[in-house]
Amino acid sequence: MPRLDTRQYVNLLLELMRPDRPVSLAVWGSSMAPFLIHGRDAVLLAPVNRPLKPGDVALFERPNGQYVLHRVCRTAPEGLYFMGDGQQQQEGPVPPQAVRALAVKARRKGRWLGPGSFWWEFFARVWPNLGPLRGALSILYGAFKRKEGPP
Repeated sequence: MPRLDTRQYVNLLLELMRPDRPVSLAVWGSSMAPFLIHGRDAVLLAPVNRPLKPGDVALFERPNGQYVLHRVCRTAPEGLYFMGDGQQQQEGPVPPQAVRALAVKARRKGRWLGPGSFWWEFFARVWPNLGPLRGALSILYGAFKRKEGPP
């Protein structure tokens, strides 16, 4: 059976995406943990129809062609700066034309969340301001989830 690589798959999704028809993309990798977890969660992507602001989650393309789903942490005249929720290093400036889609909803733990929901707003507004505490909180959260066990 023929296989698509990640770049081909994302390009296909982006071709199918329309303002009235967002597309769902499974989350792969750990950079957006603890908000979005590898293999468990997904995002609903739509075309970017407004200027991005801190707290937005967007899909952008690096110069090497790799796609990355991260949160906007700041905007500047030279471009956008992104950082995964599980990271401490900003990436940027990313030119606005490299942004391919905006996450308008997230499926987290099987439930769709969007702007206005508690967890969406917590990770968009509170989590980025916790700075160095984020790493320790992520470790505590992971230890708690392991102790709690599967649902």
